[in-house]
Amino acid sequence: MSTTTTDEIESIVRDLPRDIIIDILTRLPVRSVLRFKSVCRSWYVILSNPNFTSKHFKNRTILNNRHEDRCFLFTRNYSDDDIINGITFLSNDKAINVPIKLEIPFLRKSKPLRVSGTCNGLVCLSILPLGSIILLWNPATREFKDLPIAKIPRPKQGPIKVALGFGFDPVADDYKVLRIVYYCYPLNQVEVYSLRSNTWREIKRTVQFLIFESGCNVYLKGRFHWSAIGFGTMNGRKLIVSFDMGDENFRYIMPPNFGLGDDDNYEDVVKVRWTSMVLNESLAVVACGGNGPNKKFDVWVMNEYGVAGSWTKYMSFRLNTRIDRTLGCGEDGKILIEMDTSKVVSFDTATQTMKELGDQNIACFSEVFNHMESLLPIRGGKNAEDTNLCEVRPDPFFVHNHPDKILIMDSGKMIEELDADIIHALHEGNQCEDILSKMGINQGEQSMKIVIPPTNILDALKEDMTGIAFLRSF
Repeated sequence: MSTTTTDEIESIVRDLPRDIIIDILTRLPVRSVLRFKSVCRSWYVILSNPNFTSKHFKNRTILNNRHEDRCFLFTRNYSDDDIINGITFLSNDKAINVPIKLEIPFLRKSKPLRVSGTCNGLVCLSILPLGSIILLWNPATREFKDLPIAKIPRPKQGPIKVALGFGFDPVADDYKVLRIVYYCYPLNQVEVYSLRSNTWREIKRTVQFLIFESGCNVYLKGRFHWSAIGFGTMNGRKLIVSFDMGDENFRYIMPPNFGLGDDDNYEDVVKVRWTSMVLNESLAVVACGGNGPNKKFDVWVMNEYGVAGSWTKYMSFRLNTRIDRTLGCGEDGKILIEMDTSKVVSFDTATQTMKELGDQNIACFSEVFNHMESLLPIRGGKNAEDTNLCEVRPDPFFVHNHPDKILIMDSGKMIEELDADIIHALHEGNQCEDILSKMGINQGEQSMKIVIPPTNILDALKEDMTGIAFLRSF
């Protein structure tokens, strides 16, 4: 059997028409293209051309039925200062940790980055707790852009909560970031950032819901979706809220009737823990009820998008283990589930088999997104190595007007002195906060140090970490 020498291969490549070379390269995975940039100067020129980048993205989107460029993306709990700001790709059941390598002076251990959305290979990152810095980042090319400070009139009172969404408007050929700023109820502001114009603007929209950022947030059909709890006429109802990146309007989708009796009975509905996700390019939810092992999971799929009556039970399965939360569903139909030991398992809906993936140490504040790598550039993007990162500054409104600014500053000093790590607890449905607040009311001192946690707070902590909420009076 004859073998082909390196010289013969190079000769074949030289003799191939340029169009055929480009067509072949546009069908390769992102990481292969990045490696091939160093083959020769002519290939570097070809692979850096915007037309090639656009054609590569279109081809990979159409041909990507093998999911080489697709993965789960999330934030881990890091303890190493050098990679405290990083994300993890989970692909083919293997985890790859990617440090962000943006040494922005404002970012410290007490200000971790979180993933707020991903679309077409671009990732929206924000700083906890109120998104005082928002970044767009392409993990493949390492290009990033810090969003400008919004020149929007603000109320005197500080924000209580900020929710973000990220997506693409195909009509305007524009990437947009949505920001909902919650103040004391019912005051709020809805803002949209346009990458094409590099500006923020306020849009007048009615917000009758509180978003759960601890649920699975999904981007589907040009809309960003959150789990939320309704106000007003939908008071107490958990629902799915979507924001259309094109017409910039909110829409509501009611979840399935999980078969627990009266659909209007809130006490029945909250017995079921459910998260939204995408399954086979359709909106879906995975629901489970009760505590303890041997939980039953029901997978529901919306056959006609936006029509509540089209929810259909797709399948059911059981897992004989204690579950903390459902994390998401991949393009290949694998559902990612986190156990109470922080270990992660994947359940294959096609083969109905489970596989343990070990301890991924997923941060409690992290959502898990489906991510597809791409070579797409960021308009106005920069390379971290060529940028003065001292110029990346937070929006002062979300720093100086925080309702607990003095407490945050004092806590920050204490954390630095103790060299401790801090994890941001989600505000909505925070039962731990509720328990501690009631304890504070009943004691006479200005401050109280708890050496041993109250026994009832441990169960409340587990509930908070799963994203279960309970009603408060407004």
